[in-house]
Amino acid sequence: MEVPEVAARYGRRLAIVVPYRDRAEHLSQLLPHFQTYFQRDKLDSFLKVSFHVVEQAGTGPFNLGKVRNCGYMLSRDDSDYTCFHDVDYLPIWADYSWTPTAARLIWHGLRLPEDPEYFFGAANLFDNSVFEKLNGFPNVYWGWGGEDQEMLKRCILTDLAVERRDGTFQALPHPDRGYTKPGGPMTEEGKRNLALFEERHARMLELMPQDGLSNLDFKLLRKGPIALRGATVPNAFHYLVDIGEPAA
Repeated sequence: MEVPEVAARYGRRLAIVVPYRDRAEHLSQLLPHFQTYFQRDKLDSFLKVSFHVVEQAGTGPFNLGKVRNCGYMLSRDDSDYTCFHDVDYLPIWADYSWTPTAARLIWHGLRLPEDPEYFFGAANLFDNSVFEKLNGFPNVYWGWGGEDQEMLKRCILTDLAVERRDGTFQALPHPDRGYTKPGGPMTEEGKRNLALFEERHARMLELMPQDGLSNLDFKLLRKGPIALRGATVPNAFHYLVDIGEPAA
């Protein structure tokens, strides 16, 4: 790898955004793991990384896309690119370096069988300028599913190259909200959001500018540092956000 390429890929500021609610056990494993990983990985240890745990307040359905958008808006002033990272995957061998486009980081270790051409979830990163051109994630998917499929579709429609880095991760077990059992039928929640994605599919170019960062509405209720083992973690923050409720 040439020196200018190393500087380009590892000399930029990375914000890792972790959407979160009711997964205290997973979070207690992910944050110490991140600390160790980014201290010891042969290349990713050179990255200037910050961690942003964004918690959705209230009892309404979880909205992964909207919480990710909140995390981006809260961290973008101090980053050049952003990784959106599920709380239930620990990196073992991965590549978090900058890309001028978008990248899927995970393949090995996924809990469910996926199509390698169309899977775009769990851990993705974007150059910030590219993420804004895509207008971020859609805000309309309440409950499990839909936002990752639509984000990949946004990339395809705008001719954005997507790197598939196929890293190895360790999955943390938990009940699946999208399927009744691994590889089994979808839950009603999953079916509802799949139907919404299919309804929006033909109008995606029209809907992209209308739904995402451009119409994001949220209230920051609290921001604070993150402490592990009694010590504050450098460049790690916990946010509590109110994103409202789904329309009736």
